[in-house]
Amino acid sequence: MEEQIYNFLIKLLAYGGGSAAIAYLLFQHLGKSWLDNKFAQRLDELRHQQNIEVQRLRVEIDSLLSAAIRIQEKEFQILPAAWEKLDEAYSLATWAAHPFQQYADVDSMSADELDEFLNGTTFTHTQKTGIKLAHPPSKEFQRLEVWRRIHKAKVAHGDLQAYVARNGILMPAELKEKLQLIIKKIHSVLVSKEVGHQHSNFTMQSDGWDKFEVEVKPLYEAVEDLIQTRLTSHAKEKKSD
Repeated sequence: MEEQIYNFLIKLLAYGGGSAAIAYLLFQHLGKSWLDNKFAQRLDELRHQQNIEVQRLRVEIDSLLSAAIRIQEKEFQILPAAWEKLDEAYSLATWAAHPFQQYADVDSMSADELDEFLNGTTFTHTQKTGIKLAHPPSKEFQRLEVWRRIHKAKVAHGDLQAYVARNGILMPAELKEKLQLIIKKIHSVLVSKEVGHQHSNFTMQSDGWDKFEVEVKPLYEAVEDLIQTRLTSHAKEKKSD
């Protein structure tokens, strides 16, 4: 390249070219090639940078998609479990708080029949003795049975509450909000039943049941619809994949 420039200048001077003419003709001769080379070099650099950015974005998108798929799969697992726990808590709360309770007719049982029946329950030895010594046995049996039902409903309620607290981050916001609300309302109903039963306050127990019918039942049905819709959506996405 230097030899070409030198030869070019010698020829140019031989023809009497001035410094301005030399500069102009030198630019005409070499400028285009120089600019083309610089442009090509810069273009290669930009292409290289673009390829790096494309690869980075591709990795980032793949990572986001993988994370989204994992979250959807996890949600698909937790929603049925959440529904099972809600259904159990709801059913047991219904069983415990309903104003019309049914009990085994222990008064009509013989001593042996009563022993056999009580041995099939979860009552403690002391509680069983108290039932057998009561007159009539049904009075003590029903009192203890109400507490047993309330306790069982509270355990199911606590299990649901813990599950939602642990997995709520993976649930749709609307579903989580409704689950938290129904948990709060079931708790209120059970407290009304518990305190009302303890103090023989039938008005309080009745008010708790009315609240269950008016507030808890519609929420239960709304949550059922949300979970069913969500699971159906997941199933369609899996089928399309």
